[in-house]
Amino acid sequence: MKQLLIEFKNMDAKIVSIIKAGVKFSFGISIIASLILLTYDFLYTVPITYYIGISLFKTSLFFISFFIICGLSFNKIKLDLNS
Repeated sequence: MKQLLIEFKNMDAKIVSIIKAGVKFSFGISIIASLILLTYDFLYTVPITYYIGISLFKTSLFFISFFIICGLSFNKIKLDLNS
C-alpha cells in the first residue's frame, strides 16, 4: 500500500490531471445513476428504471477503476521510456 501511495505522489502532472478528470466524470455518472435509482424507489416502480440505474452505477465504477489503472500504467510506461 505504501508503494502505491509513493507511485501516486511521483506521477506526471498531465497524467494526474487526466485521472482527476476521469474520476470526476465517473462520479457524475454515478450521481445520475443514483438519481435514477431514487426515481425508481420513490416515483415509478417500472423495473427497466432499476436496471438502467444499476447498469449506469456499475459502468461508473468500471470507469473509475479504468482511469486509475490506466493512469498508473501510462506513468510506468513513460518512466520506462525515459530511462
